[in-house]
Amino acid sequence: HVRATHEVCPGHGQKPGSPAKFDMALVSNGIQMHTLEVAQVHVIFTLPRQFGTYSQVLAYIKWFTPFRELDPSSGLHQVSHSTH
Repeated sequence: HVRATHEVCPGHGQKPGSPAKFDMALVSNGIQMHTLEVAQVHVIFTLPRQFGTYSQVLAYIKWFTPFRELDPSSGLHQVSHSTH
């Protein structure tokens, strides 16, 4: 499951607030079988009925750059937020 939750501000007499949480996802680009791209899910939603019937859930995501070289200290691939 992929989750995206908004920030909850603390209220008077309520439990403490919590920061927004946006899950990361590895997404197949559908072109090359073994090519994965990194995305961060910000909103999961369905379209209002006025736009017709669409049975699939949609997501607003922010893309990251393709995997770069391995970081020497962590051994993990490097990515950064995409500007496109």
